[in-house]
Amino acid sequence: MANLLFWVVEDHPEVAKNNREWLLKVDEQARCETIADPQRAQQRLETSQPDLLVADLLYGQTNGEQSAQPGLDLLRYIFKHQPQLNLLVYSSEPLLLSPLAEELSKHEGGLVAVNKMDRRSHFVEGAKTALAGQLKLPRELRSLVKLTERERVILQLICQESLTDQAVAERIYTSKKTVQNCVQRLKEKLGIPLEEDSSNSRVALCMEAVRRKLMAL
Repeated sequence: MANLLFWVVEDHPEVAKNNREWLLKVDEQARCETIADPQRAQQRLETSQPDLLVADLLYGQTNGEQSAQPGLDLLRYIFKHQPQLNLLVYSSEPLLLSPLAEELSKHEGGLVAVNKMDRRSHFVEGAKTALAGQLKLPRELRSLVKLTERERVILQLICQESLTDQAVAERIYTSKKTVQNCVQRLKEKLGIPLEEDSSNSRVALCMEAVRRKLMAL
């Protein structure tokens, strides 16, 4: 089995080196490559794809200032052309992602946004979550993302018909893993804690959906 491939898109060499070291805590056998320019990363994505792309949002400009535009442009390209790519986005200002709220909602791959000010253990856990194909966003971004049509269908099946993940998968002709990831995304978008007792968290999910008038029981 080939080793995992991680790309770190970062224009500060020391930060990039630090990120690569922390990513090796996720998989010590992984290959970690640094790409300093978001535009170069976009070009490389036209011919290859990593298992996880880790991207900063702010990049230095020729005038000495920092701009989020290059990072946002890279993410727009990924959302349009690589909808299943696993992403870990880190920034000290997560709300910089606000213009991409609609695209964030629809991305099919793992997608995690972490704050640079958080502990580095959050960075590692974020990488693991993204690699698992799951969604994890800062609280201030959750209210901006919407449910996809597939998520609405699955929400209806588990709340109105009380179907299991396997039964939902059979009903909509997909895999159980896809359904499980959709349920995780529903919980994340609606702010439901991932409790050990899945039955309790499902009840909370359905109650929150009703409270938000997303459906009626």
